[in-house]
Amino acid sequence: MKTEIVPVAGGHLSAHSIGKGKPLLFLHGGPGDTHHYMKRMAEPLFENHQCIFFDQRGSGDSKLHKVSVENFNAKLVLSDAVAVARHFGVGPCTLVGHSWGAMYGLFLSIQFPTEFTRAALVSMGPLNPEMGKEYEENLSRSFSISEHLEWEALRKLRSTALETNDFIEIKRIDTELMKIRVKSWVYNPDLRADFLLEYHQDPPPNRQVNKWIWESFKDWFSWEQLNRLSSKIWLCSGANDPTPIAQSQKILSCLPKESRFCLLENCGHIPWLEHPDLFYSQLKKFLDSD
Repeated sequence: MKTEIVPVAGGHLSAHSIGKGKPLLFLHGGPGDTHHYMKRMAEPLFENHQCIFFDQRGSGDSKLHKVSVENFNAKLVLSDAVAVARHFGVGPCTLVGHSWGAMYGLFLSIQFPTEFTRAALVSMGPLNPEMGKEYEENLSRSFSISEHLEWEALRKLRSTALETNDFIEIKRIDTELMKIRVKSWVYNPDLRADFLLEYHQDPPPNRQVNKWIWESFKDWFSWEQLNRLSSKIWLCSGANDPTPIAQSQKILSCLPKESRFCLLENCGHIPWLEHPDLFYSQLKKFLDSD
């Protein structure tokens, strides 16, 4: 693995390159997570692709001179991915994004169509308040009454801990929240324990970064923007993911005809875990197509 430091406005990003072949730029979720889980997801692709990963602005080993709200505006976040691609000299490039990273990949494809001509977007988060409301409703339906009450109580505690910068408490609460959320992320109960074990081995999410980036992008997207999108898109979602299927269907209706939607039944937010054979066969088919 080759590790690089990529200079960006206000600091630097920690980036990594593995493998040889057609370049892929991976976009992790969160915001505020790190690249580690995406690197595990990408392992079957190392043989035929140059896989590039980076910890997004303010996350993991990426560092800013000043960690403040003005360093997390949408313009800077979008320019970071361009900086990474250009640093490795891989433009035009294919994006592979998951969750928030899939949203990030869609926004990059809209903003920089000549830099990112193809994008595989997996388990995309909700794009606007309407989809966000349905997301929360779907998430709640996966909880029991007691879990729902615990979920709301923990979120309030996390908000208080965030206000006081009590990072130890934030990490503890995030661990408890994921024990509840995992029911919507992993449909198959037999796979949940292994998922949680891996999840908690990675660096914890940066919740302040998460808040600032969500706020920066809350009014950025509009459906009309999709009409000018020229990049080839592959959407992949689990049928049991909280993000409504209607969102992917609406996106697809606006995209070029060669774009595709892969819907996996009995599957939550982590399709490569629950249906690896189908997920990787369809992803590789997209990546290897002209």
